[in-house]
Amino acid sequence: MSRNRLCWVLFAAAAVAVSVAVARRELRLLGQADALAAERQRHAEFAGLQSENGRLKAEQPSESERKRLGLRHAEAESLRARLLELQAKGAQADSTAALESEAPEVVAAGDWIYAGRADPRAAIESVLWAASRGDVDQLSELIGFTHDVRVQAEAAFAQLPAESREEFGSPEKVVATLLAGSFPKDADSMTLLLSKSWDQDAGVQMTVGHSDGHARTNIYHLHRAADGWQLMVPASVLSGYQSILRGDPQSPETPAP
Repeated sequence: MSRNRLCWVLFAAAAVAVSVAVARRELRLLGQADALAAERQRHAEFAGLQSENGRLKAEQPSESERKRLGLRHAEAESLRARLLELQAKGAQADSTAALESEAPEVVAAGDWIYAGRADPRAAIESVLWAASRGDVDQLSELIGFTHDVRVQAEAAFAQLPAESREEFGSPEKVVATLLAGSFPKDADSMTLLLSKSWDQDAGVQMTVGHSDGHARTNIYHLHRAADGWQLMVPASVLSGYQSILRGDPQSPETPAP
């Protein structure tokens, strides 16, 4: 092989080697660029997730804020209960003046009817009618609970055996059954002394007479639900019923005399 040809071969081999090295370097740089781009994308996604997480945390109340809101709700419920109590006492204090201008309405037990729930007076007579006849289905629709008492009623219902929960179906049915069972069998009249309404609530002052001559006068709290007025079961009454459900023989206070 001539000297010139050998030089040409060596030059061509060197050029190929350089081309391969350049190609490899370019590939390596491209790989690094792709990796860098991917890393930038992951970083951007992570930053976006951090930003979204921060936004969601900012929208949610803190633990202290939740406690503050809880305290405000409890205070509002307490003030509402106190207001109802004061309004009921005011209704009782005004009853004498009311009676001077209007004779009390007396209805014998034999004349009690299911009067519906269109107004407090009708609802309370319907409660007496259903309780005196042991009509649990009707009675359960005529009673209701404030928020706190409902929590108490649902907790008591949840503690009943499964077959009892299936039989009754609701806390209202349990309370209605106990109310009907404790209703005095010798009740013979209802005397409506006063009925006062404010917003969605009402206080009814009523005396229930008994065949032995004694009578019991109470003020009852009613609330207007979406489908009519309901007698609100006091927490003290529900506590008495819970004692019965636990097997305690003590007699509960009842919302009807």
